[in-house]
Amino acid sequence: MDHISRIGVFIAVVKAASFAGAAQALGITSSAVSKQIQNLEQDLQVKLLNRTTRNVSPTE
Repeated sequence: MDHISRIGVFIAVVKAASFAGAAQALGITSSAVSKQIQNLEQDLQVKLLNRTTRNVSPTE
């Protein structure tokens, strides 16, 4: 998946405020969403999301 597609996944996560919600909206699994966000963060070398057990929010 390229950067543009991964950015679309990132936007879906931010809108849904969860990996599960983004996965449902995109029609893919939560683990696939998590992997794409992880890959995007590694490629950009920056943390994009603050993750807790109950919440996902974008970093500043």
